[in-house]
Amino acid sequence: MKASELIKLYQQGRRNFSKENLRGENFDGQELSDINLSHADIRGASFVNTNLTGADFTYAKSGARFEESLSQPFIS
Repeated sequence: MKASELIKLYQQGRRNFSKENLRGENFDGQELSDINLSHADIRGASFVNTNLTGADFTYAKSGARFEESLSQPFIS
């Protein structure tokens, strides 16, 4: 899924993006609080200065950039 599509769906109220392929996408500076990215492929994705308060990254495939982004996310 492209970042632009996820952001549009998020703004429409969707929060569950579990198992989505977000590899290499750029979410820098976005508002994504309470997003569910469990089991998602976020390798190479960028979340710099993104609000991820309450985000769920359980079992996500990582390697993403989160500089100054994490504020109480759920990571297991």
